[in-house]
Amino acid sequence: MIIKLHKIIYILTIMLLTLLCLLTWDFCRPSIAQIKPISFLEISSHNNIFSDYILAQELQQQEKSYSEESLKSDPPVPVKLDGKILFEFKTNIEGIPNQERAEVAMKRIKEVAKDRSININNLETRTIDGIYIIYVENSPLLYLGQTDAKANNKPLDQLAEEYSEIIKNAVIEYREKRTLSYLGIRGLLSVLSTILVIFIVKFLNWFVPVSSRRILEGRSIFFRTLRIQNWTLLSIYRQKQIAILTLKIVRWIVIFILLYFYIPLVLSLFPQTERLGKSVFSSFFGALGQVWSGFIAYLPNLFLIIITLIVTHYLIRLCHPFFKAIEEERITIPGFYPDWAEPSYKLTVILIIGIAAAIIFPYLPGFDSPAFQGISILAGALVTFGGASTIANLIGGFVVIYTRAFQIGDRIKIEEYQGVVIEKTILSTRIRNQNNEIITIPNSILIVSKIINYTATTRDLEEPLILNTTITLGYDVPWRLVHETLTNCAVETTDILDNPAPYVWQTSLDDFYISYQLRVYTNKTTSIEIGDIYTELHQKIQDKCAEVGIEILSPHYAAVRDGNQNTIPENYLPKDYKAPGFRVHPLESFLKGNIEKDN
Repeated sequence: MIIKLHKIIYILTIMLLTLLCLLTWDFCRPSIAQIKPISFLEISSHNNIFSDYILAQELQQQEKSYSEESLKSDPPVPVKLDGKILFEFKTNIEGIPNQERAEVAMKRIKEVAKDRSININNLETRTIDGIYIIYVENSPLLYLGQTDAKANNKPLDQLAEEYSEIIKNAVIEYREKRTLSYLGIRGLLSVLSTILVIFIVKFLNWFVPVSSRRILEGRSIFFRTLRIQNWTLLSIYRQKQIAILTLKIVRWIVIFILLYFYIPLVLSLFPQTERLGKSVFSSFFGALGQVWSGFIAYLPNLFLIIITLIVTHYLIRLCHPFFKAIEEERITIPGFYPDWAEPSYKLTVILIIGIAAAIIFPYLPGFDSPAFQGISILAGALVTFGGASTIANLIGGFVVIYTRAFQIGDRIKIEEYQGVVIEKTILSTRIRNQNNEIITIPNSILIVSKIINYTATTRDLEEPLILNTTITLGYDVPWRLVHETLTNCAVETTDILDNPAPYVWQTSLDDFYISYQLRVYTNKTTSIEIGDIYTELHQKIQDKCAEVGIEILSPHYAAVRDGNQNTIPENYLPKDYKAPGFRVHPLESFLKGNIEKDN
């Protein structure tokens, strides 16, 4: 927050007007010509009445003795003037509590101090039947007894003289602080201190932005890029940002320190506001006293927590560019693949945060409280009962990643699902099939399923992908013609490699047909490209087979073996082979067979 100059002047004007009003009120108050007599002790000019009163009180006090128990029952009470402690009443006298004695004494001393018509040099001490009374111009201020002397371990006359001198000096100081010359000097000092604070604040508000611009726009004389291999640890721009942030922090620290000393200083310059300043700050800091004492007691733990958080923060920040450099292959580590970089970074961050949490938690406030322990138990129960599947997916994700089963962009098949991997996370994997349908598969399923990767051969082994298609033809078609035809189809198909050359496998000799499997090589791995290859290849097979007279079908034969044509190709049959004729059963045999069945 930048403090504007006109706002500061406005606030200071109000403060000075308030002080002026207080000073005017102080000097215009009517002086007290007479001091009211002590309400609980009437001092008479006739000694015999006072002596009788004293003697009666002494008879009551003869049965009492001064002891530590009386101090505990009636604790010492200080006597103050203008907020300054003059002395203390440590014991009661004649049954009058210390608090009441101190209040009356403070009231009378203050009235004397304010009444400048009273000459404080006329302060004197009188003795009446063992009681010392301090007077000023025949008006009593306070009285002292033997119990006061015992409480202070001094003779009563010496104690009375000491108290008289203290009161005299305090009254003189009180009056001197309220003279016009004193207040004028203090007012001038307050104005000068205010001007100085405003000047420092304005200078800081000017200096920091100007310095920040010069740091950004200037040459990099004091900054050098920190590098590890090809990895930039701390760039020049980042160093400049840190320098600018440091300047801003220093500015606010200086402003806070200035205000911290300026406010009590100005208030302490004037006696009318000195007590106010002390009371305001004493109440404010008193309220913070307990917090501060607790903070001081907790400071070692807090220091450990802060150090742990700082180290954790910078470790995480250092890990990110390091693993990023590995992913971009600017840093190479033998045996560590670039696709491991991102999951390794996440795993490292989790590990660092877990270690930091384990270090910090025992030092947190209220760590041993039942509430904190209850929350910890609840969190543990939720993780145990509700996070089993999540943990299984996490483990599956890391297993899939570090086994390098597939990468983003690979064409894979998982059970009945087939498609291209578009996203791989710790919890799940997403693939897109040929219909542009997005399929999300939990990683817990991946570690128990068979994964077929159609892209890994080309990427990892640097070998082409093998595609195959199967066609079934009858035994009457020569297999050499089939092999030649299918191979020519493959060679003329786009994106199929000539080297290695396509080839044909006869995978089975079934009852009615032979299965021919055409196997070809290609460098294409995407689903669309492979689909295009299969489409063109099947079209070529149809065309070529039609050209050479191969009828694509799987014949089924119902043969009567003693009369029908042999299915072996003609070039394998003997030259004198003749197909046997059909043998037809006589009608009477047919009818006879049916009659036998009916019987």
